[in-house]
Amino acid sequence: MALVPFRVSGAAADQSLEHRLFQIGGHTIKVRQNPAGSGAYQHIGIQSDSTSEVSRGGCAGSSEENLENVGLVVWQSAFVLAEFLMAHPPLGAWHDVHTVDLGTGTGVVGMLLALAGADVTLTDLPHVTWLARENVAANCDSPLVRAQVMDYAWGEDVASLPACPDLITGADIVYQSEHFAALLHSLEHLAAPHTLIYLSFRLRGRGEESFEHMLAERDFAVLRVPLEMLHEEYRDGQYRVLRICKRGG
Repeated sequence: MALVPFRVSGAAADQSLEHRLFQIGGHTIKVRQNPAGSGAYQHIGIQSDSTSEVSRGGCAGSSEENLENVGLVVWQSAFVLAEFLMAHPPLGAWHDVHTVDLGTGTGVVGMLLALAGADVTLTDLPHVTWLARENVAANCDSPLVRAQVMDYAWGEDVASLPACPDLITGADIVYQSEHFAALLHSLEHLAAPHTLIYLSFRLRGRGEESFEHMLAERDFAVLRVPLEMLHEEYRDGQYRVLRICKRGG
């Protein structure tokens, strides 16, 4: 499996791997990531030198990869989901759309939704949220932009999170089958009947199909977003976006 962690759109020529500039949906964000801390160098086929260029082809991975810290870098599925939602707002407008972003990582999806007008809570594990907080502070410093970062582990009580969000998002959080049950628990207890859930991921043969079946068994309605609705760069079948809601919602 080839892993390509970021696609640069409108990037400045002098960007390093630690600091990247992205333009999506009319919004520009500067994102700090920590490729050394994430171990991402071994996944993207480059040397541990912050001035090195990203290898477009990535490197071959195995099912034994250590993916515990991958939230410290930006992965392509964040762009897939962000560009899709910017082009196709599921609720017609972003103003006052209450959103919870699960497994936010560096915060790309959550920050872009907040800049578009949504009220966003970005969540991840404590060893990741420090980086998301730093990025939110750098990009969402206007009092008109509503973005907060919270520590949250899937499977925990959702009482600390905003109740009955309009939207739940997650980019590249379906890659470790041992965490599927905890993720499903969070989706079940966080989603209200009206809540829409959008998940994006790369097809890596890590149980993605079984996760879709698990959603259906938990009485979620699951639709695959047609490839033609994704940005043209992501229509080759490697990426998938799911639209999910509780049945009857």
